[in-house]
Amino acid sequence: MPYVFTYSLIPAHKTIKSAEIFLKERKDERAAVRPLAKEIIPNAVKATMDGIEVISVHDVKEGKLEEFLNLQQKLMVAYHDIEGFKYNIEVRFKITEALEMVGMKMPE
Repeated sequence: MPYVFTYSLIPAHKTIKSAEIFLKERKDERAAVRPLAKEIIPNAVKATMDGIEVISVHDVKEGKLEEFLNLQQKLMVAYHDIEGFKYNIEVRFKITEALEMVGMKMPE
């Protein structure tokens, strides 16, 4: 199944508020995600001129994409009250899936 990339941008002056939400929700979040996807990159963080960027990548299990996307969106809603918080959720296909879409497959 595909990978799901979640990008977040937190204004620098709101990092404490964001961290508080993260720590409060983290245990329940991980328990909810586990049956749906494997965490590949768990919240990689970097400071930028625009604020704090966070990226996470999940390898979604077969047949669980819709459920995972709904959960991921729900998890992002917890941050909606943070002024200036932005995020984006992207689905990216693995190369084997992309090749199958055009009638090809990986060589053995």
